[in-house]
Parts: sequence; C-alpha cells; structure tokens
Amino acid sequence: MFKPNRSNQGKKAVVVVGAGLGGMAAALRLACAGHRVEVWEKNAAPGGKLQERREAGFRWDLGPSLLTMPHVLDALFATAGEKREDWLTLERLPSACRYFWGDGTTLDEDAPFWARPDVARFLAHAEGIDALSGEAFLHYPPAEFWRAFTWRNLAHLRHLPKVMNCRTLEEEIARHIADPKVRQLFARFATYNGSHPARTPATFSIIPYIEARYGAWYVRGGMAAIGAAVHRLAEARGVRFRFGTEARSWRKEGGEHLVEDGAGTASRFDAVICNQDVLQASQGWLRAAFAEREKAALLRPALSTSALVVTLGLARRLPHIGHHSIFFSSDYAAEFAALFDRKTLPEEPTVYLASTCRTDPADAPPGGENVFLLVNAPAASALSPAETEAYVARVCAALPGRFPRLALPDLWREAIPGTRQIFTPADFARRDGSRGGALYGWASHSLRTAFLRPPISRRGVARLHFVGGTTHPGGGIPLVLLSANMVAERVDF
Repeated sequence: MFKPNRSNQGKKAVVVVGAGLGGMAAALRLACAGHRVEVWEKNAAPGGKLQERREAGFRWDLGPSLLTMPHVLDALFATAGEKREDWLTLERLPSACRYFWGDGTTLDEDAPFWARPDVARFLAHAEGIDALSGEAFLHYPPAEFWRAFTWRNLAHLRHLPKVMNCRTLEEEIARHIADPKVRQLFARFATYNGSHPARTPATFSIIPYIEARYGAWYVRGGMAAIGAAVHRLAEARGVRFRFGTEARSWRKEGGEHLVEDGAGTASRFDAVICNQDVLQASQGWLRAAFAEREKAALLRPALSTSALVVTLGLARRLPHIGHHSIFFSSDYAAEFAALFDRKTLPEEPTVYLASTCRTDPADAPPGGENVFLLVNAPAASALSPAETEAYVARVCAALPGRFPRLALPDLWREAIPGTRQIFTPADFARRDGSRGGALYGWASHSLRTAFLRPPISRRGVARLHFVGGTTHPGGGIPLVLLSANMVAERVDF
C-alpha cells in the first residue's frame, strides 16, 4: 500500500494531465510523498465527471450520483493526515434505488431486498468471487495479481470456477434468480461500466455484492463536493493547478519527459501521469508513446455506452419516486440491441431519475423537485440538437402512459423555463476528452476488455502512467481512487 514520505529530499517533478478525481488523487498522494506536482486541466474547473449545474434555485449533479466503498475515499484523506469527515459529510441511503415496472411492480434496493432468499443466495455466490479476486483486482495491476495471494488465502481457490468460466452476467443471474424482474434488476448492474449484460463476464456479479456490502452513499452538498474537496486538499499540500491548460504533445528526452502545452511551451518532468481517456490520449498528445499497431489495437474493442443527461426543475414534488429511481423498459433485450448492435437510441429506453432534494432539501426551492434524467446512449451518437430534444421530449411524454399508476407528469413540458438542459455524448467528448463520449472507455464484453484494460504503466517508457476510469481497475469513484493509489506507488521514486 502507498506510504507517504515526509522528507523533502530527492523531490521529483511530476505532471498530471487532467484534474479528474483519479488525477487529483494521484497528485495529492505524490505531493504527500514529497514530490513537486502540477496538474494541467483543459477545462476551467477541477473534478472531471464530478460536475454540477445550478439554475433558478435548483442544483443537479452531472456525473456519478452515488458513492460506495466509502473507506477508499477515507483512505485518501488519511494519506494527507486528514479525516474525511472534516471535509465531506456522507449519508447512507436507506434504499440505493427504487425500481418501477409498467405493471405497477415496485422494488426498493434496501435491507429487506438484500435479505430475500434468492437474492441472498446470489450474494453468497458473489462473495466467493470477492474473496478470491477482490484484493488482487482492486489493489494490483494484472501483471502483479500474484502478490495478493499467500498461504493464508489459498483456501479461496475453491471459488476459482466462479471466475474461470465462459458464462455471461445474464446467464449467471439466471442460474440463481427465478423472478424475471429481479433478473432484470441485477442485469442493470452491467450498465455500471457501460456494458451489455448478455456480453459481460459473469465475474461482474461482484458489483451488486459490493453495493450490498458497502452501501450506497450520498455526499451532503452534492457529489461534485468530492472533487472540490480533493482539489482544495491537494492545493493545501502544494499541488499546483493550471486550468485552461491542455497538453498538446509529449516526447522522451534522455531520462526526462517533455510535455508541450497548447501555447507551445515545453516543460520538463521526471514523470507524467495521464488522467485522460487512454484511447483518446493515445491518438492525440501521447501518440508518440504508442506504435501504430498499438494505437489501432486500442480502438478495436467496442466502446462503452455514453448517455443523454437531462436536468429539469419542477415547481412541485413527484409522488412515489426515491432519491434514485429506475423506470425499466418492457423489452430490455431490445434496448441493448439498439445500443450495441444498431448503435441507435432505444425506442423505449430504461430511464434513470435522480432527485437529490429527497435527501438534501437545499437542492431545490421549497416544494420543488430537481429532476436529473439519464438515458443510455451509444457512444459517438450523432443526432442533431433538434433531434436530441425531440427524442428527450418523446421519452418524457411516454413515461406517464408506460407507468400509469405513478401519476407522473410530462416532465419535459412541466419543467420551469431555464432549467431544461440536455447533455449529449458529444458534450461529454468535449468536456472529458473521451472517445465518442464513452463514459468508461471499452465495454467489458470479454475477459480482456474487462480485466486487461489499458495498463496503468506504459511498457517500455519509464514513469509514464495512466489513471482513471479507462485504465485498471475501471470506472466509478472508488475504482479511480484505487487506480490513483496504484499509480502513486509506481511513480514514487
């Protein structure tokens, strides 16, 4: 595990390109180890995907909407000698999500749900996967998985058949769960990394187990507060941030890295950490670090999904919904076929709705509702703004008829003027520097793309590393923080 060095001797110069959460966490850890660290960020603010919007008294998160494995966040603050609770207040949600089906069925992902006999059996299966592979996968890059295994945990090898098989997540769920609605609920966890449940390896059964074990948490003041707090702490520990600064090129010169910014100024560093989408960086400012065949190989696997994100402010509260709500498609297979086979927006999509004012009343005016909608979309979707708005309006208009017992209004039409805004895959591509606006890089549709993602260290190039959701171990707040920990361990000179 990463151990900070309080000595100032032997300081090295490190640049982190990208002020996403993973990049800032790596910068903070290296600054605490005594190195000179600066972070270049092309946008005007830190946080990467952890952004927010405020309008007319409403506030919406625009990125990750829940936190699990909060101990990983706590460990980051502890590295800097701080207590996370002095910087951020976390609240455990009694229900991680409320699920709705058109026939009126409702399920809450809460303690009674996890205690159901069929669900408990599935979790017991997934617990074995975690016992076998959790330590290795979450704390070591693939080439070093062996370091997690000692004589003390050899008994966990009995779970190896749960990992070494050709089943998909959808098939694994069907082996344990008979209820078709609960099957659909668990299949949705494939979308946590932007993938198709009928193509995702069965090992990803571990995702609902992790959520059940560690809970779903909300950050008081919004999820974007995480990025803001890590930014403030990194600055307090000496990290220099350069906003509005984009890396334009890289080359190795002797033992040093030369990185040129958008203004054409080249700076020398002892180490470089890329917190941009590896797929995009390899074709752009870091192209000199990759052979042509390697660049082509990185672009072959299918991309994860992107999303259409919609913010709406309502002057009244909605009945029945929770902090997080899912309105399921009546034909989940058709939805994923549209996303991954035809690469089009689904005719009847599953709709995710977050209303954080249910937990944090300050996020909406009294009596109002801050509605955040998300619909999965194929990466590189090329709809025009008018076509996109027409699609969102059609989805919102259809919801009351699809779920007649919920008394939902037409959310798009009822929204307060000025609060309606749509974010598209093209917007995410511009903001995050991601290929096609894909939220997680590769879709996890094979053992390679799931477990052998673009590595955190560039082979053959000393002290060139990658951090974030498109490298190991994957996307999501705890995973990018663990990625930062692995990188910091390997950059610590």
